[in-house]
Amino acid sequence: MAGKMRNCQRCGKLFMQQNREKICRDCRDAEVEMENKVMDFVRSNPECKVPDIVEGTGAEEALVVRMIEEGRFEQTNLKSYHPCKKCGKEILTGQYCEACLSSMQENLQSVHAKIATSSAAAAAAKGKGMHSKNLGKTGKK
Repeated sequence: MAGKMRNCQRCGKLFMQQNREKICRDCRDAEVEMENKVMDFVRSNPECKVPDIVEGTGAEEALVVRMIEEGRFEQTNLKSYHPCKKCGKEILTGQYCEACLSSMQENLQSVHAKIATSSAAAAAAKGKGMHSKNLGKTGKK
């Protein structure tokens, strides 16, 4: 399957997109190199915080935060907290704290139950409107 041409979101260079990539190969290679540099720094400095990582490696804070959210530092014993995207509570990994995850799951289950109930009611009411015919009685003798 051929990709489509698009501009790299980082450098603006035109490239052939593969698998929903948003950046060109050169920028991706540079990002992987920076991720490796960040991992080496964190392994050498397990007590560091996000600002320390940014200062020590030259990485963008967004990259470091993304790596934390993806759980990339779990095996390095890094205890770097970042805020939950919903309530702001400090968490170690992921994007949401346990309370927000639980709340969102309950809301999703509630919406799912409402949809299932309304679908069942609509199916039960089908054929009972004013335009339906009683096919059992033809009126002919």
